Amino acid sequence: MIYLDFNNKMKKNSINLLFSDWRAGERVAFFSPHDDDVVLGAGYLVLAVIKSKGLPYVFVFCRGDAGYSEIDKKEEIVKVRRIETIEAYRKIGVPEDRIYFFDIPDFSLMSYLDRINKEKRKGLFEPILHILRKEKISRVVFSSGDYEHWDHTAAFYFGLYVTPQAQDPILVDLGRPVRLKSFLAYSVWSDFEFRPEKKGLNADLGILAEREDESKIMEALRTFKSQGNIIQNIVRQRSKRKINNLYLEVYKKINLRRPIDYRPYFKVIHELLIGKS
Repeated sequence: MIYLDFNNKMKKNSINLLFSDWRAGERVAFFSPHDDDVVLGAGYLVLAVIKSKGLPYVFVFCRGDAGYSEIDKKEEIVKVRRIETIEAYRKIGVPEDRIYFFDIPDFSLMSYLDRINKEKRKGLFEPILHILRKEKISRVVFSSGDYEHWDHTAAFYFGLYVTPQAQDPILVDLGRPVRLKSFLAYSVWSDFEFRPEKKGLNADLGILAEREDESKIMEALRTFKSQGNIIQNIVRQRSKRKINNLYLEVYKKINLRRPIDYRPYFKVIHELLIGKS
């Protein structure tokens, strides 16, 4: 695999270009709004974590109850998708005991973002914190915030809003705080497509994967047989990733809790004070 930094025009053969200060044994949480989203949008990165001696964990938020294309499949779709999910991730190196299912109804994830809602129903805030701490997660990768799907946007906000709290000395009965070293967003559809009206690229980082890696991802995607009619167009688009017999996957850096750099303000204040004198 070749790791890319588009902003700095750099390439390396080390995952350190994507995850600075990487250490063997690190644990990376991948937030998947629906069971197949991480395979579709961050599959190469899952493989990269494994190749770099890390441990990927997959958080599947929604149960897939809306994902039936034939009415007679409605009652069994959740059970079928659970079986497909376990098998698909096994094929790319993620065992069942590193997959967490939160069983939220499709198209409903945003309403579970809070710790406790106005009806006093608990959301996923505490379960997410507990797992991040229990598993000693050090990096989090989540779906983009673009409106390609409301559940995807919700997973993005879980990444922005919930995960940083795992570092803080709060709710300590949920586990000891962990240090989260970095955050990345991936896109399933087209959030990071090139737009001429914007300066620069919309994604910051990327992976160029070998044909063997793409074959593993395709094998995993074929496991989601119940979703064949739904994701067929996305799968068909994968051929557009190919360049020089390699396959591209892109991500966006998410910088959370950056301290304010006051120097630009000081410069203006200095000019104002000098001007007054």
